[in-house]
Amino acid sequence: MAKFKEAEIRLLSKKVCMNCSATNSVRASRCRKCGYTKLRLKAKEIRKA
Repeated sequence: MAKFKEAEIRLLSKKVCMNCSATNSVRASRCRKCGYTKLRLKAKEIRKA
C-alpha cells in the first residue's frame, strides 16, 4: 500500500474505538476520547463493497 515500509507501519499500526471510531495507539487499553474499553486493530487491507 504505502511506498515505504516505515510509513505503512506508522499508518496501519493503530487501534480504533468501536464506540466513537477514534484512533488510538497499539498499546492503548481504552479509548483516549470516550474511555470505551473495546478497541479493534485497524484493518490492514482495503475492503471491497
